[in-house]
Amino acid sequence: MRSSRETILLNALCVILVLMAGFTRLALYERTFTINSLILFYFTAAILIWGGQLKRRLLQPHVRKYLIVTAGMMLFWMVLRTVKYEFLPKGHITARYVWYFYYIPMILVPLLFFLSVLYIGRPYDKPISHWWKLLYVPAAALIAGMVSNDWHQNAFYFPKGIACWEDYVHGPLYYVVAGWMIILLVSVLAISFSRCAVPEKRRKIWVPMLPLFVGVLYSLCVILHRENVVTDMLRVPEMGCFLFAAFMECLILLHLFPSNDGYGDFWNASSIGAGIMDNEGIIRYRSEHSISVTPEQVRQAEDQSVLLENGSVALRSHRIQGGFGYWLRDLTELNRLNEKLEDLGNVLEEENVMLEAENQIAEKKARLEQQHELYDAMAKSVSPQLDRIGELLDEPVRDEAEFEERMKFACILNAYVKRHSNLFLIARKNGWIDSGELGLSMAESLEYVRLYGVKTHGRYQGEGRLQGEKALFVYEFFQTVLESAFPGADALLLDLDLTEEVLLLQMELNAPGKMMSEQEKRQEIEALGGSYRLEISGQTEHISLVLPIGGEGV
Repeated sequence: MRSSRETILLNALCVILVLMAGFTRLALYERTFTINSLILFYFTAAILIWGGQLKRRLLQPHVRKYLIVTAGMMLFWMVLRTVKYEFLPKGHITARYVWYFYYIPMILVPLLFFLSVLYIGRPYDKPISHWWKLLYVPAAALIAGMVSNDWHQNAFYFPKGIACWEDYVHGPLYYVVAGWMIILLVSVLAISFSRCAVPEKRRKIWVPMLPLFVGVLYSLCVILHRENVVTDMLRVPEMGCFLFAAFMECLILLHLFPSNDGYGDFWNASSIGAGIMDNEGIIRYRSEHSISVTPEQVRQAEDQSVLLENGSVALRSHRIQGGFGYWLRDLTELNRLNEKLEDLGNVLEEENVMLEAENQIAEKKARLEQQHELYDAMAKSVSPQLDRIGELLDEPVRDEAEFEERMKFACILNAYVKRHSNLFLIARKNGWIDSGELGLSMAESLEYVRLYGVKTHGRYQGEGRLQGEKALFVYEFFQTVLESAFPGADALLLDLDLTEEVLLLQMELNAPGKMMSEQEKRQEIEALGGSYRLEISGQTEHISLVLPIGGEGV
């Protein structure tokens, strides 16, 4: 549940603004100074900040639209409340209609939340069924019934007449509206839990329940007339806006809604000097350790290294979709070592000093070579996928459909390159890889497989450590199956089970583009002490891979 520093600061600012509104009510409650306008100012600032956060962070356009409209409804609710108590005479007919208008956001906000959580677990570009939009019909009917209460009084009945409308009892329509809100909010929680596919996130689903728990306690205090500091600080509309926003923010923090939060911090935290330039020569992204480069230098560095900073930095670039990616290599240490070797070579009479210095230089140079060897080995391990991505981007396309198919397959390859590189570095550092990392790598690959419209399901059981070599092989074997099956397959089931003794990977694919061979990677599997079984039934392919891990898997 990591968030960027900007997100944390802005969320904290929203909470501070809400608390300032509450403290303002407590401090000025007994005074004649009007406070509702000031409270509206605090909440307007908090809602606008939160709405800007949603627009910046959320990736799914439909979810972003629903939640931004929700923020607008919350602001509308607060404006209505302020107008009623600040600008309208008490008991006036306009104050009564403003009271009725309260129920517009109260009816629509739960509906918008419900439509938003329906997108949990769905691909970015796949909308929900249009039938769900029929829920707007009962919502509109309930709003019309509440606003027109003066004619039928089925929501609020006035025993002493409509002139004394502040003395009322609840009618059947009021309870229908209350039931509508409760059903939608319970459905939101149920869907959020059931569609959380990753077990680690499911165990943390209690986090968004905290705002709901606070809301239940607050509601009980209001219903039972148990006044306390919290109920004095925040009235029902204010607490409702705060808890609705807090609940949805918890879902975003759990990444039930995909967000790009933290990408900038990850980029800046990297020790690599790198950047991205578009085709127009504009530098779109640049890490904190990168120096300024010109568009001409980036384009020239595609074919050969460009030396900068008096030869102390080497610039290289590579063409990517929409522009260039470039990176910088610090040659200061290497140049310094070369200069020192040259100086020592001129002092032959000081043999002992020269030998000692050469040994130190050789040791440092060996460390540099080991680093270069590591990067080369990592690049070599994913070179087939990198070459295939290059072919997909370079080959001419006949139409938009073919281009879309290529990009979908390139996304699968790109996910493998990223995740395999991460597992490779972990294995080199620790000698082992946690099974959770392997499961997350496969889960991300399946997310991109869904871009084909393929029905996928992954189940990951067991926790432990795997030898780095075996974990990497399992992920490579998994990728081999994907590259054989797509495009073509329309359904994929994955089961990764880890016990104290063995790792079992089972895959079932329907109508794969290319059937796996019985001898595929068999020698490598047997060398690791494992077994491999392939069964083909009609258009269905069943694959089973078993590898022994022993002990803790390390």
